[in-house]
Amino acid sequence: MALATFSTEQIMRDRLAALGCAENSFAKLHGTIGRTRFVEAMTGKPGTSFSQDEAVRLLQIIREMEHLQSATDIGIDWSQTARVDIALVIQRANWAAAEVDRETAEHRV
Repeated sequence: MALATFSTEQIMRDRLAALGCAENSFAKLHGTIGRTRFVEAMTGKPGTSFSQDEAVRLLQIIREMEHLQSATDIGIDWSQTARVDIALVIQRANWAAAEVDRETAEHRV
């Protein structure tokens, strides 16, 4: 069954394609839902679309991947899921540290 043009699943499919990330690699990477459930939703199997919470989390991970890609001059091999996962964790830690620094600076003023 084809996905609706503006469905969350189709939006994810388009954004992953723009990143050059295979859906199979993303299914290994995100850790939000099981691979079978992910594949069923992405192929449009009736009754398997993502819940609102799942969609929000998956789109957040894709945004993080897009940011990671934009921060580098070279293409990322998304099939290297262990390395990508580490890079995303480091990116999240850097964002959290920057937020703490901002909050600390605001309290000093």
